[in-house]
Amino acid sequence: MNPYYWAAVLLATSAVEGVGQDRKRAATVTNKEWLPGDLGFDPLGFYPSDIAGRRRLQLAEIKHGRVAMVAVVGFAVQEAVLRSPVVDQTPFFFTPLAF
Repeated sequence: MNPYYWAAVLLATSAVEGVGQDRKRAATVTNKEWLPGDLGFDPLGFYPSDIAGRRRLQLAEIKHGRVAMVAVVGFAVQEAVLRSPVVDQTPFFFTPLAF
């Protein structure tokens, strides 16, 4: 593995974490609402301005994250039981589509 790649990955993740910490600190000082993961990045404007819409999207994000974690645990159990990688068990998910 290229050490420059990993240095770049570490630098990029540190920068994103730094932005998050700065936003948290600024929200604490100004007594504004702040949520973990809120980096203020919404270039397409999908985040609703009304409170009900925001709550709906926040709940959907939590639910989707939990479903994804359950799926990963399912993959790990499947690999442990069948003693072969999921990629080998379901190759049709990991091959490009031919048009």
